[in-house]
Amino acid sequence: MFKNILKCFALFTVYNVVADAKVSLDYTNDGVLRKDGECNINFINFGINNDIIDLKIKKENNSNGTFNLLISDLKNANAYLNNKSTGYTFNDNEIKNYVKVSQNGNAIKDIEATAAPHGRFSLLIKNLKSCEGLSIKETFKTDVLINSYLYYSNVKPNGINHAYDIVEFGPSSNNVPYDTLKWNMNTGLDSAREKCGIYIDYHEFDYTGGAHWKWYLSTDNINNKKCDNPAFYAAVKDSYANYEVMEELFGDHYNGYVIKREGSGIGHMDGILVDQKYLIEIYQNGCDEQNKDQVICTISSNKKLTYKEFTQEFVKNCPSIIEDPKEEVKWSVDENGITAKYDSYSFNITNYNRGALPKNENESVSYKEFKAANSSGIARFNVCTKCGDGTYIGEKCKCVSCPENCTKCLDGKTCTECATGSELIDGSCKKIITTTTTITTTTTITKVPTTTVVEETETVDNVTEKEEPTESEIIDDEEETSDANDSDIEEEEVTDEPTEVKEDEDDDDDIEEATETENKSKPITKFVIVKKPKTIKKCLIKKN
Repeated sequence: MFKNILKCFALFTVYNVVADAKVSLDYTNDGVLRKDGECNINFINFGINNDIIDLKIKKENNSNGTFNLLISDLKNANAYLNNKSTGYTFNDNEIKNYVKVSQNGNAIKDIEATAAPHGRFSLLIKNLKSCEGLSIKETFKTDVLINSYLYYSNVKPNGINHAYDIVEFGPSSNNVPYDTLKWNMNTGLDSAREKCGIYIDYHEFDYTGGAHWKWYLSTDNINNKKCDNPAFYAAVKDSYANYEVMEELFGDHYNGYVIKREGSGIGHMDGILVDQKYLIEIYQNGCDEQNKDQVICTISSNKKLTYKEFTQEFVKNCPSIIEDPKEEVKWSVDENGITAKYDSYSFNITNYNRGALPKNENESVSYKEFKAANSSGIARFNVCTKCGDGTYIGEKCKCVSCPENCTKCLDGKTCTECATGSELIDGSCKKIITTTTTITTTTTITKVPTTTVVEETETVDNVTEKEEPTESEIIDDEEETSDANDSDIEEEEVTDEPTEVKEDEDDDDDIEEATETENKSKPITKFVIVKKPKTIKKCLIKKN
């Protein structure tokens, strides 16, 4: 027992409890500086006031002259940052990954994080030599989902950081938001702190909508730089990853005055309109797969709109319904509502539980007004679109062309009637393909020219001397020679090359016929050698 007492005494001497000292807080651009006179630490995104003051901090001395620092009751804001129905998950062993520890700007990696009940955890920082310049920052695993709403009275309420009656907000009395936005808490909280001196304020740990911390960010928090609401919203607005729908609905008139996570599974942003007193919300009549309570466009103004002004502003502010703002339209109005007719589509506008449409061209829009808002008002109308042939009602009640070859369709995938040349097969219009086969027979006759070369050889016998002839023989010979000399004899050039003899065209025809009937044809080659006739001189021998 004595040994156990000594052991306990030794443990208490090793751990020096820092939390007993008087603690003060400084709110700076870098975070919330917790000062206790022994170990001053800067905390970022862990809350304000008692969130920081009530932290339990202990030192554990090491034999090498360093010490370990144990900090308990830190808030784990990543616990169900988004509802699990959105696919978000976070495990206790991930806590360490999203806690950034640094000293004088240098990162410290030798840390351990241990989960504790009710959304808390403890942090152990090892082998420190001092607490000078020590900073601990909580970062966030993913963008937080934020539903956007409008406070219909259009005046920022007093006492922002608490729940309000849903009937005071729109659209649709808070059932369906204008849009679900993604807000980067890492950059958003940094910007609010650095530009406005505003720090996140945690309330209780809530078990509805997933076990999570309730938190608020507004001008009602610590606000060192006295930012008004437009300045606050300008500081946090840029951290929204998808703000296009809000821009389309409100332009620059919307100002969020609080970003918060209360008991529901998704965070909220509530806002008001700046420099605009009256608002008209246009809802759709269950187009495509949309919720019928989804606002598709809004019309804001500083005064109540007449019938003509309403139709003009509708064309300007509802591009999701109007296909071509320059197209000529025929407007009409009666006690049942307002109708617009275009060449390929039309739509009807009717009342929808707040305010009322004019019943003739001389009346104005009626609004539900709020006394506290100094003549501010809200009106809601419903639009029902009818599309012409070849189109269907798509997103936000806009007419969209049917699939290819469809003359009528239910949606972008289901045809009900096909164009000429197509047939309906399982909801699709398939083009009918006709195949024509042409067979051509070609007969080719090839003429093979042949050449016939005729070789003729004329041989002249050599003349040999005979015995002297008689006188009578000589006389006879002279007569023959004389006859030969008197005749016209043309001289021909004598060559050794063969001479080609061309035959008549009639002969060619005969050759073609022969070629077609015979399997083989043999060319006949004749060589013609023409020699100049020899002149034999005979001498007259006279007898003595």
